[in-house]
Amino acid sequence: AFGEQRVREHFPGANIVRSATMYGYEDELLNNIGRFKHFYMTVNDAKQKLRPVCVSDVAHAIGVIRDSEDTVGQTYELYNPKAYTRKDVIDLVQFLLHEKIWQVNVPPRLLRVAAQLANAMPFHYTSHHEVDLMSIDDVPSKDPSIQTFADLGIQPHTLELAALQYIRHYRPPQHEEDAMEPKGYKAFRKPPVPVSNRDIVV
Repeated sequence: AFGEQRVREHFPGANIVRSATMYGYEDELLNNIGRFKHFYMTVNDAKQKLRPVCVSDVAHAIGVIRDSEDTVGQTYELYNPKAYTRKDVIDLVQFLLHEKIWQVNVPPRLLRVAAQLANAMPFHYTSHHEVDLMSIDDVPSKDPSIQTFADLGIQPHTLELAALQYIRHYRPPQHEEDAMEPKGYKAFRKPPVPVSNRDIVV
């Protein structure tokens, strides 16, 4: 928020883009679940609310914003119109991989200490800041001046249909080439959250 304020002070015509948690190739959402499927650590029983958005949709939106004169000085929030808990995403990945995800719930303080130790290693694995982010929800703003994908004429990808291409390589060999089962997909379809039920970003 402080950074946005300073940008507005010095560059009034700048565009500000706030993206929700992104997924795509080598992301830290779907790929982390697949990579650590035998010991995937969560906090708060994975109740964090997410609105996962495909990185290609965010890139597309930035391209439209860049090329249009009508977007000068606007702020955009780019998020999935559907809300999920982290547990919902874990269940979806489990379904797509045909393999159980072993979710291990860890007390936030303990995981934070472990992350601080990991951050001291030569290569970056995680940090206590990333642990803190696991307890913060993706929540759209109620500010009517904030624009979204809809204002740019973009329909974001559906997580259930797009996720498999980014994590197929984590499937067991016998299921690597399997397609997503249409019948099973319906179990993960979630209705959009009504605007009236959205919380305010703090």
